[in-house]
Amino acid sequence: MRETTLSEVQGPSGGPTNAEAWLEDLEAIGRRLREEDLVSAEQVEQLGSLAIEFERLARHRPAVALPLMSIAFWLVQFERLVRQQAQAAGTLALVRSAVRLTEEEQAILKERLRERFGEDFILRMRVDPSLIGGLVVEVRGQVIDGSVAGKLTALEEHLQATFEERRLFPLEPSITESTE
Repeated sequence: MRETTLSEVQGPSGGPTNAEAWLEDLEAIGRRLREEDLVSAEQVEQLGSLAIEFERLARHRPAVALPLMSIAFWLVQFERLVRQQAQAAGTLALVRSAVRLTEEEQAILKERLRERFGEDFILRMRVDPSLIGGLVVEVRGQVIDGSVAGKLTALEEHLQATFEERRLFPLEPSITESTE
């Protein structure tokens, strides 16, 4: 059985192949999902890599590649809908961490959120190196800041308030008895 060549898969009048057109569509979908903050930058990158693999497959076996592309597209759409529903239901937790969390760490975080709020949450993860360490979790309008940057900001605010208080109300010098 002979392999189908890329030129045989091209669209009308030598236009882009179905795979190339789908790759462009997938990249556009990834950008839209990212702009709407429904997927992470890492997920968009994975979509791009997946699309490139599909294009390679389409060049050699288009009859196999096109159904796989369709399945991948609908999986992306399904994930988007699940995230939208979770956001509407208030069960979406926005998590920023200084480093990428492992699957185990994410499972622990989900369990802690379940213990605190009594529900399961879908995590939307984002790496934010400016946090220095730790993480910030936003759930139902509540912000739980366990980051090093957050602690440093709180310390700075406390020191400024203390300095301002002392400037307004200086401490009286203590009277010391001199021993002669």
